Amino acid sequence: MRTIRIGMLGCGVVGQGVVKLLKKHQPDFQRNGFDLKLTQVAVKHLGKHREVDLHGVRVCQDPLAVAKDPDIDLLVEVMGGREVAMEAGLAALSRGIPVVSANKAALARGLSRYLEAAAGSGAALGFEAACAAHIPIIEALDRSLACEEITLVKGVVNGTTNYILTLMERTGFSFAEALADATAKGFTEADPSLDVDGIDAAEKLTLLVFKAFGQYVPPEQIHTEGISRVTRADMLLSQALNHRVKLIAGARVVDGKLNCSVHPALIHRGELLADVDSEFNAIILEGPAFKELTFMGKGAGQLPTASAVLNDIVKFARGGRGAALPGFVKAPAAPLAQAPTKHLAYCYFLRLKILSSGIVDGVVSFLETQNVKVLSKAYISDGEGDYLGLITDVVKESRLSHLMATLRRVDGVLEEPAFIRLDKDNYRDIVEHEQRAYFGASLERQSGPRV
Repeated sequence: MRTIRIGMLGCGVVGQGVVKLLKKHQPDFQRNGFDLKLTQVAVKHLGKHREVDLHGVRVCQDPLAVAKDPDIDLLVEVMGGREVAMEAGLAALSRGIPVVSANKAALARGLSRYLEAAAGSGAALGFEAACAAHIPIIEALDRSLACEEITLVKGVVNGTTNYILTLMERTGFSFAEALADATAKGFTEADPSLDVDGIDAAEKLTLLVFKAFGQYVPPEQIHTEGISRVTRADMLLSQALNHRVKLIAGARVVDGKLNCSVHPALIHRGELLADVDSEFNAIILEGPAFKELTFMGKGAGQLPTASAVLNDIVKFARGGRGAALPGFVKAPAAPLAQAPTKHLAYCYFLRLKILSSGIVDGVVSFLETQNVKVLSKAYISDGEGDYLGLITDVVKESRLSHLMATLRRVDGVLEEPAFIRLDKDNYRDIVEHEQRAYFGASLERQSGPRV
């Protein structure tokens, strides 16, 4: 029976999950003609208590030594961080050792180096766990959809921000209060800004874009906004408008150009992404042949992530390259130029702090004089003040941004408005359908329907 010797970098939450699953599934491996044996582990703290038994495993503090050891057949990288993890991964790949990694930060920022090392030695790199934990999105793109044209990939890919936004909606917490709760429960990264500023989601999007479009877009080239500016008023108004707020990572082809972005978005409650809560993730693909496919599952947690790691290990053990870089490669094509977000057109949610409900019609009328049609509106009054929420028809973002300062000068508007993009640019169709179904009326009303 063939034995595959595994070296692992890191033995924290995910690493311990890998150890558990290797032990649990050993009979399955042996029945399929191979055995997986963890022989070496590199950790940061030798004396730290762990919930798994590492008896018989050589434990050290030198990741590079494990990666270069001639007595391993496969390297698992679940240590986190960038530079050391990248150096170790590249050292293994360059000598022909397959690498399975859950480290989206190192992969996203060093993708070209990983590709070069893998191509030079013929070694494979599995990274399913780095994108959305146990959702098999990379496997699907590499195999089932290998020859499909992809025009859009988008989704909820960060569980921490999803938890925070859900908590704000359900409890009335401010962003700061919800973040403190998530931190206390251990849901955030050591540096919470990686989650709440959208950095984690942008790194995952880099990997998804590479597999979906065959193009490397580094995280720093992705338009990225976090959720720290989402307010309690935004949550209340979005609920009144029959929407929820989610952090959406997406890439789409628009007029022959590729737009990549991470930002908060209003999702209509009739859409699947609106029902994705807590640690669950969901990813939607669109293409001319298959129209739309949705993948949903747990995108965080010890066992979901460890399971994705193990599945890549098993694919390599069985002789397949699995969900790997570069994987199935389409014929060369000219890279798509990137489309800046400010040049695109969306429907928008506007939040305005106002003096009273008496100025609502005046604000709507002003926007319509600027050729910005209001499709829906909602008004709330609470202890923090009076707020107006509006949903506009499609308008170019550069134009809307210019109007924000002008709106501030309308009588009764107390501060510069803020906007959040809608997830869809066909919101008018959604509202029209609801309006006719429930009210038997057309959209063509002076102030638009309240949904």
